Amino acid sequence: MAEYRATDYETYREIMGELIKPILAEGLDAETLKSLYESKAVYLENLRIKCFKELNSEKRTSHFTWDDYHLVVRAIKENCGHVRNLILVAVNEKLNCRKAC
Repeated sequence: MAEYRATDYETYREIMGELIKPILAEGLDAETLKSLYESKAVYLENLRIKCFKELNSEKRTSHFTWDDYHLVVRAIKENCGHVRNLILVAVNEKLNCRKAC
């Protein structure tokens, strides 16, 4: 089990710099981008829960730190902002389409 935790943490460390960044949307339609952001949201929430549980366990065998936890929480907020912007762009495009028709 400890090996599994170490692998989770290693994976997190590899991608931690990318967690806050928006998903590159070049060549993607809005629906695909929405699905990617939803998947990212699920991953981040699962990571947040895992990190929180490990940090608060009595065993204290976690590789995660409170800085990691705060980074994940920040990434969740950033992801919500990216989704919000995506929704605003989609609504704006629909409104512009209706005005043109």
